[in-house]
Amino acid sequence: MDLSNVTAETLEMIKKAESSGILVSTGIQGVDLSGLTALVPVNVPARNNTSAFPRVIAGMGSQTATWRTLLNINSKQSDAAVGYDFAGGLTKFDEENVYAPYKPLAKAGRVTLDAVAVARNYADALAVAELQTLNQLFIDQDLHIINSQNWALGKPAKPTTVVGKAKSGKIEEEEVSIVVAARSGANYFIYPYESGTVHSGGTEVSEVTTVKPAEKEVTVTATVPAIKGAVAYDWYFGKKGGTLYYVTTTTVATNVFTSVPTEAAKVLPTLPLLSAAFPLGTSKLVEERTTKDTSFSNKWYNGIIASTLGDYGETGPVKPGSGNATGATFIDWGGAKITASGSSIEVLDKINDELWASVQLSPTAYMVNSLQGDEITKALLETSAATTFLPPTDADARTNLAGGGYVGRYINKAAGGVPVQIEVHPRVAPGTIIARTDRVPFPGSNIGTVYEVRCQYDTMRFDYAANYNPEVEGGGPRYDFEVRSLETLVNRAPVAQAIVANVA
Repeated sequence: MDLSNVTAETLEMIKKAESSGILVSTGIQGVDLSGLTALVPVNVPARNNTSAFPRVIAGMGSQTATWRTLLNINSKQSDAAVGYDFAGGLTKFDEENVYAPYKPLAKAGRVTLDAVAVARNYADALAVAELQTLNQLFIDQDLHIINSQNWALGKPAKPTTVVGKAKSGKIEEEEVSIVVAARSGANYFIYPYESGTVHSGGTEVSEVTTVKPAEKEVTVTATVPAIKGAVAYDWYFGKKGGTLYYVTTTTVATNVFTSVPTEAAKVLPTLPLLSAAFPLGTSKLVEERTTKDTSFSNKWYNGIIASTLGDYGETGPVKPGSGNATGATFIDWGGAKITASGSSIEVLDKINDELWASVQLSPTAYMVNSLQGDEITKALLETSAATTFLPPTDADARTNLAGGGYVGRYINKAAGGVPVQIEVHPRVAPGTIIARTDRVPFPGSNIGTVYEVRCQYDTMRFDYAANYNPEVEGGGPRYDFEVRSLETLVNRAPVAQAIVANVA
C-alpha cells in the first residue's frame, strides 16, 4: 500500500473503523428483504356476484340504457264476469319508459421509469400499481352498484323531541335547537369533498326545532321519519340563537343529546366504513348547506337502493313522490332493534309478508351489513328457542363440537317455506336491509335476470401518452394509466324489491 498517496483524512477514517473483532455494530451484515405485502382489503361481493349482477356489454353505443315495461295494474282491471251476449271489457295496460344513464368509473395510476428501475428484482412497480388501481376500481364498482344515487333525497322533516331524565343528562333549563341532514348510501361511504377543512354532503338541513326543558340535567331525544334512500343522519345541536354544532352521525333517524356542545365533534362515530370526511361543523356552514343538496350527483348512476325506491321519471328514476311509483316495498323500522319471537325474526317476516302481498314473490337474498347479520344470528340462537343438533352416533363429533353459529338462511313463511339467503355486504350501511329478488317468473315477463350491470365498455386499462413536464417531481419519464368502466345498473323489477331503513 502506497501510504504517500493516502491523505490524512483517509487515515483518520480507517482509524475510526478499527475494532477488536467483527461485531454487529460494525455493520457487516446482509439485508434480508422479505416480499412486498399489501394490506388493502378488497371485499366486493356485489361486484363479484355475476349471477345476481351479470356484467353485460351493451349491443349499441348510447348514453342511456332504455327499455319499456308494463306495470302492475291488476287491481284496475274490469270484472271478467259479463253475462250472456255481452263482450268482455278491454284489458288495461300501463306502459312505462325506463332509463338508466351510463356513467364512467375510473381510477388512475402513475409509475415513473426511475421507480421501476430502483424496484428491479424486488417488485414489479408497474404491475403493483396496476393491481392496486384495479382493486380500488373494484371497490368503487361494488359501492356504486349498491349505493350510487342520481336523484336528491330532499329535506328531512322537522325533528320532534322528547325531554327525559337520565344519569347522563346535563342539559339545563334553557332553549336548545336541533337540525338534521340525511345521507344517501353514497354519502355514507364517499362523502363529497369540498374545499377547506370541512366537507359538504347529504341533504339540505331540516327546519330548526327548538325545545325548552322544564328541569335541569335532562336529555333531549330528537326523531324524524326515515327518508326513502337515506341510510344515515347528521345531527346539529346548540343553544337557541347561538351556534349549532355537528354532534354525531347515526344510522337511525333518531339521536339522544345529553349536553350542549361548545364546539363541533372532533371524532366521528365508530361505524363500519363510514367516510372519514367530517360534515359541516357550525351553524354558519349549516346555513350555507341548506342551498345545496349533495345526497346525489349527476356523475352517479342509480344503484340498487336508488333504482328501487325512486319513482319512474322522464329520464330515469326521480325522487319518490315526483314521478310514477314503481310499487317497490319500503319499510321504516322506526329505530327499533332486530328481535326474535320464537324462531321468527319480526323484520324479515315483515319484508316477506309485504312482498308476497304485493307481487307473490319471495326475496332471493337479504343484503345486510355484518352488524345486522350478527344481530339476526344472536336473536335466533341466544334464546331458549334455539335448536342444537348433535350427531347421534359419532362420538368424536359429539366431543369436539365447534362453538358459535351463524344463521345463513331464513325461511320465508309467507311464500310457503322458501329459504332466503342472508348475505353480508360491507357496503350496505348498518341500519339498512335490502331484500333482493333475482327472479320474476311472471308469464311473459321476459326477465332473465332482474339486475344487470350493463356496460358500454367493461373494466379496461387505458394508457396515456408520455409527456414532458420539467421541474416537477413525478414529471419525468413515467407510465400514466387509468383503469375504468362505463356502466350503469339495470333494475328491471323494482316492484319485486324491498328496502328496510332505520333499523337500530
